[in-house]
Amino acid sequence: MLRPKEVCQRLGISYRTLQEYVKKGYIKPERLPSGKMRFREEDVERLAGIIRKKKVVLYARVSSDAQNDLVNQVNYLKERVPEHDLVITDMGSGLNMKRKGFQKLLRMILNNEVSKVVVAHQDRLVRFGFEILEEVCKTHGCEIVVLEKEDPEQELIEDLISILVSFSGRTRGHEREKVKKCVEELKD
Repeated sequence: MLRPKEVCQRLGISYRTLQEYVKKGYIKPERLPSGKMRFREEDVERLAGIIRKKKVVLYARVSSDAQNDLVNQVNYLKERVPEHDLVITDMGSGLNMKRKGFQKLLRMILNNEVSKVVVAHQDRLVRFGFEILEEVCKTHGCEIVVLEKEDPEQELIEDLISILVSFSGRTRGHEREKVKKCVEELKD
């Protein structure tokens, strides 16, 4: 009989996830007279077989309502990675961490459901904090694959533009126009 801590270690899950599995009936604990849970090894192995089938996820994002760009991005990803299990799409800024698709992907990674996330460009996933997300993925047995590497100088310009655009939304009309002019000059 295994203790909950041992089960979590073997499966690479958190105690909270184990509790969810018990609640959903994926695994049934034996109760000791003290009320503590113990798990049969064969039940843990059966559950491990279910959990270990991790998904390859394609993630595509566009900033605005440019549906054609999103469709093209998804088609490109599917062409390059035909062995995928799931496609997640988003519409919104790469600075916005509350995008529905991104939140779904993050929950799946944290639940150890994803083996690989594939994106066309690094900024399709997040504008800032890519290294942090990469470390979180590593911790949960997930790899991020970026198909197209960007020119570092171009990437820096894109980041500066994103920052300016983000802050321009907080300024008054005439100041916003100055920021837009600055952004246009950066693009040129």
